[in-house]
Amino acid sequence: MNKRFILAVSLMTVAIISLQSCRKNDDKADTQEVITSAEDNSTVETEFTSAFDVADDISSNDSRSRGSNTILPGGAILNFSDSSFNDGDGIEFSVDFGPLGTSVPKGMVCNDGRYRAGVLHFTATKRYSVDSAIITAEASASDNYYAGNGDIMTKLSGMITITRLSAVGVNVKVTNAKAINDRGTITWQSNRTIVKTFGANTPGILNDEFEVTGSASGVNRNNEAFTVTIDKALKKRVSAGCASTFISGRLTLTNTSSGKVLKIEYDPYSNEACDKVAKATINNKEYIFIVR
Repeated sequence: MNKRFILAVSLMTVAIISLQSCRKNDDKADTQEVITSAEDNSTVETEFTSAFDVADDISSNDSRSRGSNTILPGGAILNFSDSSFNDGDGIEFSVDFGPLGTSVPKGMVCNDGRYRAGVLHFTATKRYSVDSAIITAEASASDNYYAGNGDIMTKLSGMITITRLSAVGVNVKVTNAKAINDRGTITWQSNRTIVKTFGANTPGILNDEFEVTGSASGVNRNNEAFTVTIDKALKKRVSAGCASTFISGRLTLTNTSSGKVLKIEYDPYSNEACDKVAKATINNKEYIFIVR
């Protein structure tokens, strides 16, 4: 009887240890998956925001006479297929940043420090400064539009729809977005409000500052769905060294399947430095990291 009891206890102990081990492994896997979602969201967020920068830059004034305030380099080619608002159907044009290239730095360096390659297509129903004006920026897979740091480049496709809300504010929706890089493929969509806090009355976007609020959702490189909510407005400064990420703000990312939550703080030292340093909090643990 004692032997049977001891055996039963031993088996139960093994079962409990195995169960705890499985739970730890599952928890570790869930934690890694939400970190993967955060990495992928950061990538697609950064690159589609940089595409918005191009749209805002070109649309904020006559793109052929903006002088030194533009982020567009001299080698970028503007092609207007319809350059007049007087015919009632808006304007259409594209920007060609040239081919990606095979050696680093890849793409064309722009005045905000970002590298771009390929073609973006634009339409505008009215002049950008007019309330209810709608601007679209679109790239298909065949346009081979890339953005990144000149070494790691991400291929982007999808549509950005910008609707003028006020003299300083716009609604920005990203639909059918896809980002492909060395890590895999990410799909994404977002609905945001962007408000310029500095530079709204000057042509071009270089050296402007704006704040972003709203939400997003996507599917990471491992086919796991996630949602994103901005808890404190994300602040961006469009200048070389700063334009690759936000200088302040806070968001919450939740993995749909596991419910795991990760919070990201873009200004952990409260100095709004252009240093790419951010803080992630998960399972009550904090991690300082560099935004890719």
